[in-house]
Amino acid sequence: MRINDRDPINHTEAARILGITAVAALKGGRFSARQQRRIDRIVEQAREREDALRKNQK
Repeated sequence: MRINDRDPINHTEAARILGITAVAALKGGRFSARQQRRIDRIVEQAREREDALRKNQK
């Protein structure tokens, strides 16, 4: 279930992103390249999943 109609991210993915963000905050407030890639991958997978769901609904 998505958080809202604009964003494809669900609650589990939001919690994962929040965890990555919390670790970055503890380490000085900057994302490492690895952390940024993980967030980008989470968002991309969410977009792909929502696009597939939209395609199947039509």
